[in-house]
Amino acid sequence: MKLVVFSDAHGDRMIIERLIKFNMDADFFVSLGDSELPHKYLLDLDVLAIKGNYPRDAGFVYEKLMNIEGKNILFTHGHKQGVSNGIINLISYGMKQDADIVLYGHTHVAKVDQVQDVLLINPGSISKPRSDLMPSYVILTITNDKIEYVFKEAYTNLEITI
Repeated sequence: MKLVVFSDAHGDRMIIERLIKFNMDADFFVSLGDSELPHKYLLDLDVLAIKGNYPRDAGFVYEKLMNIEGKNILFTHGHKQGVSNGIINLISYGMKQDADIVLYGHTHVAKVDQVQDVLLINPGSISKPRSDLMPSYVILTITNDKIEYVFKEAYTNLEITI
């Protein structure tokens, strides 16, 4: 199962459409909030969208817990768990949800952490990163109980190291 996960598009339709073209074989496209785009637009692109802290994300839910290939995946923007001040609350929240994987955004900084049995991934921002990295997203692949991820540069689709 291949998931293309991005966050914080802040109205950039072109970059979302580019990610979709780069990844036509994906099973899921996931926006982790602050898309600032109409709900219908993302639905028409088959994007599972989470509400961020931006008021223009109307019509979305704040989080979603899904079981994909036997893994519980929590999709959230992260602002309600205070990720700007660290991930302690997010870790605790993910564990309470029995999540194997927590995907979050909000900070605009690509990051991955493994805490006990919980994998936490922030894909960064596809439009306005707050680090030295270029705009980024992540491809998450789950196959036969194996979890793999790779970070990609949003404009070129080249693999990047965080």
